[in-house]
Amino acid sequence: MTSGKITAIIILSVLIILGILGMQAYFIKQNFNKEEATFHQSVSIALRNAANGIAKYNKAKLTEKGLIVRESGNFYLVNVNTPVDQSVLAVLLETEFDKQGINIPFEYGIYDCSTNELIYSDCCNVPGKKKITNKKKKASKTDITNYFVVRFTEKEAFVYQKLGNVIFFSGLILAACLTLAGAIFIILRQKRYSDLMRDFVNNMTHEFKTPISSIKISADVLLNHPLIEDDKRLMQYARIIKDQNQRLNDQVEKVLHIAKMESSTFSLRKDEMDIHEILKEICNQLQMRIRDTGGTMEYDLKASNHKIKADRFHMMNVFSNLLDNAIKYSKEKPHIRVSTKDQNGFCLLEIEDQGIGIQKEDLPYLFQKFYRVSTGDVHNVKGFGIGLYYVKRICDEHGFELSVDSEYNKGTIVRILLKNSYR
Repeated sequence: MTSGKITAIIILSVLIILGILGMQAYFIKQNFNKEEATFHQSVSIALRNAANGIAKYNKAKLTEKGLIVRESGNFYLVNVNTPVDQSVLAVLLETEFDKQGINIPFEYGIYDCSTNELIYSDCCNVPGKKKITNKKKKASKTDITNYFVVRFTEKEAFVYQKLGNVIFFSGLILAACLTLAGAIFIILRQKRYSDLMRDFVNNMTHEFKTPISSIKISADVLLNHPLIEDDKRLMQYARIIKDQNQRLNDQVEKVLHIAKMESSTFSLRKDEMDIHEILKEICNQLQMRIRDTGGTMEYDLKASNHKIKADRFHMMNVFSNLLDNAIKYSKEKPHIRVSTKDQNGFCLLEIEDQGIGIQKEDLPYLFQKFYRVSTGDVHNVKGFGIGLYYVKRICDEHGFELSVDSEYNKGTIVRILLKNSYR
């Protein structure tokens, strides 16, 4: 994944987290306001019923306007304008609040209407618990008109308790957001390590190119020197040096190609190319290698739509990688068949071998970077697990369909549908 895509994913994730947290905060606030309005409505009903009970007890008539005044979020004033008996008021308040499901401690006080003087106050716990009384002054049995006030000391906690499920699920969402934030942090850290590793690999592979070139030149000089040509032993050593140097160069080139593909500067240079021409060129280069092992290579190129628009350099590497794998993973004598045919107006390429095959459990991971298929008793096959990853990436970049059919110990067929006929 490119740096630009990772940055876009991180920015999108941050925006999603902020959006979720913002929406959840708004949702909690809306629910809190709703529960608070429900609480106020229940308290108003309870206080009105209590006021009606006092009026009935005193055989008085209540005023319709301004009976209940909400002074603040948890403080209510009830203008009964009639004498209030504190014992009757306490029973009425506890009973009415219990009916409305308001089971929290509250304080109430009785005031003289003419002087606004507090003449009695008390504190009640929830029903079923011991009553705590804090008397200021005993209310006397006179004809003085009174009003009473009620204050809920734990109103906020009561409302939040009603929001228990909402807060619980909000906590889960917050935990999920924190987990996502942690994942983003880990991604950023891994990206930094990945960038450092990529830079290191790029620098190392480029540093390898100079000595590899020097060794190649030296090997060519040795192979063409008369004294070396006369000595079979030295000639063999010189060929080993050249072959192993070429092998090292191929591996370095693969690493460089992979690094370039994963950078943001990677692009294909598509031109018209003849698949048959390229396949014959590569097969001719490999014929000697196959003959030395006693194997055979045949090709059956029947496709009429064999001209495509693609990157010649990368497609040659793709075909070379696939044919090289067919040789490496063959048994003692490789038998390889290369064929093309028309399919749905496009060219279908097949590379078939009769090698060791691939087990079913390995097939889903075949094109993953650095994945190495177990070769069983074949111990001379070496590599880094980047060849097929490179092939897959190049095919994907061109829009070609790549598939593999394999049967363990019988052989493998690699198919590429070149969906880009050039006409």
